[in-house]
Amino acid sequence: MELYLGVALKFIVALIGIIIVIRIIGQKELAQTTPVDLVFMLILADIVGGMIHEKDFKITHIIFIIIIWGLCMWGSEKLTRKNAFERWIDGKPEIIIKNGTVNTRLMEKENLSKQELETQLRKQGVFNVKEVRLGILEIDGTISAKLYKDTDNQEK
Repeated sequence: MELYLGVALKFIVALIGIIIVIRIIGQKELAQTTPVDLVFMLILADIVGGMIHEKDFKITHIIFIIIIWGLCMWGSEKLTRKNAFERWIDGKPEIIIKNGTVNTRLMEKENLSKQELETQLRKQGVFNVKEVRLGILEIDGTISAKLYKDTDNQEK
């Protein structure tokens, strides 16, 4: 019984600590998660998971690891505010469709299939790539499209 209480207590402390760190950093939604954040979360999950089941690890060890993790997350958040570092980590939006023509090199580079591209366009009500004057592959993987008919309406 004591073993179960110890595991439960370590888990609760870890959970509360992680929530506090995420709230301090200011991430409110999953869409704000960067690749670096994901790596930090996976590493933390592995560390905390191992610590919960180890008898030698105390709650203070878990708190210490969460503090270190939080400082690393905070540091990466500060670094990503530097434009060059942010572009290197997160990437940058790129033109994938111009005047109805798809940039196949970019699709290959980003491992984006034709079907995925068409799915993204259909979500915006576009059923033919030729309708797209400018398509931008955003850093979150979505595609923003400016259609010829949108441009025609602005010119009138």
